[in-house]
Amino acid sequence: MRSKMLPWVLALFSVVLLRLSFPRPGLWMLAWVALVPFFFSLERKDTAETVFISFCAGLVYDVALLFWLIHVTVAGMLVLAAYLALYFVLFGLGWSYGRKYLSAGLRLIFVPSVWIVLEYVRSHLFSGFPWGLLSQTQTPNIPGLQGVDLFGSWGLSFILVFANVFVFELLSSRGVSGREKARRSFIPAGIIAAWFLYGLLRMYLPAAAACPLKVAVIQGNIPQEIKWAERFREGIFRKHVLLSELAVLKEEPGLVVWPETAFTDYLEIGENDRSLSSFAAELGVPLLVGSIRFQDMRYYNSALLYGASGKLEEVYDKVHLVPFGEYIPVRRYLPFLESIVPIEDFTPGGDYRLFSIPASACPGLRFGVLICFEDIFPELAREFVARGADFLINMTNDGWFGDTSSPYQHAQASVLRAVENRVYVVRAANTGVSCIIDDTGRIKAEVKDAFGKKTFVRGEAAGHVGRTLRRGLYTRIGDVLILIVSFAIFGMIMRRKSMSARFTEREA
Repeated sequence: MRSKMLPWVLALFSVVLLRLSFPRPGLWMLAWVALVPFFFSLERKDTAETVFISFCAGLVYDVALLFWLIHVTVAGMLVLAAYLALYFVLFGLGWSYGRKYLSAGLRLIFVPSVWIVLEYVRSHLFSGFPWGLLSQTQTPNIPGLQGVDLFGSWGLSFILVFANVFVFELLSSRGVSGREKARRSFIPAGIIAAWFLYGLLRMYLPAAAACPLKVAVIQGNIPQEIKWAERFREGIFRKHVLLSELAVLKEEPGLVVWPETAFTDYLEIGENDRSLSSFAAELGVPLLVGSIRFQDMRYYNSALLYGASGKLEEVYDKVHLVPFGEYIPVRRYLPFLESIVPIEDFTPGGDYRLFSIPASACPGLRFGVLICFEDIFPELAREFVARGADFLINMTNDGWFGDTSSPYQHAQASVLRAVENRVYVVRAANTGVSCIIDDTGRIKAEVKDAFGKKTFVRGEAAGHVGRTLRRGLYTRIGDVLILIVSFAIFGMIMRRKSMSARFTEREA
């Protein structure tokens, strides 16, 4: 009985370690060994057992990670968790394949490749859901984070799984002498050490910065229950006005940023935005505001920049909408979904619009805006920077999910986007986390109360951003390198197995 329960205990132990490595509590160091018990749980298991153990482990893990979705939909959370668990099944099958057919040296490369290819697929398939990627656990680990400017978040996920496989091989190599273990460990340990050495060098390499601009972020902390109630509209607007005035008096910023949909009316340019333009002119500081915009019988989730004179300078409409949150996929073919999710479809924006803002000692800085969960998609942030953005702004409203780990998990994505592209990232979140992140992933300023609480508190914070004058390899080539390497490794290993099988048949 004990031997039958042991694989389940080991798989559950991996789930616990994985979940603890994400906020909260965010024990990032556990991610470097979290998969090891899972690997042991699949020892000498057939395909059916591997699938069952992997699915159950994946389901429990994803429910534990995404439980906050119950504040919106319990059924949706369970369906999403079950879908994501399928990727854990595929990873378990990949591990079992590698354990059965490949040498320890090849497993060190093959298994991480399986993981990142699966992460990449689920980040793009069915609109994509790159939330809770393994790399996101490492945002507090500043030295270990820097390599994402070479290979993106996939590269960091690769090195984390590489380390897990390495630890497993050390623990499972019974009967091997200490000298032989040391010999086998030399190259893998060297690769991990090189990753951290690169991180240390990038951390302390002087960042040539230009065009400093002070940005203030406003965190209104508006409860979702009252956010769209008409009787609270004036009070909500006034709260953002007062916080903005306080920020300008204290910090003298060159830009004030409100969160996503901070203007709680359906905004029609030139019709009902007079209060915004008048306030920007009164403030004498450019104001970036999030609002649902109505134009030509269509709804857009938008960011609008009002200049210091009160003139509307630019508008960006969100290009990547939330399925079942901002539109219903295949509404035409599955009309019954309208009764389950009674929402109007938003219209996606048509381009990656850049904003321009005056800054010290230069004509101006350009920035891109990522609305809501757009910052979890590496390709969106990279596209803005490739088009000339000097820094990025994420405006969001995570108030839907209560005072849970959700906003902290979301903020991890912005940290990765900053390091991948070597730019500052400014976050303005209705209920938090609102902060300013530099191009090494360090938090330079953040909204928090006197007790250090960052979520479901109101306040403002300000800090400098600028043009960093350095770009990582990832911004220039994107996902090309890590995907070529991974698919090439897949191909070589599959070809090797095919050739080995043909050779065995010929010998027989």
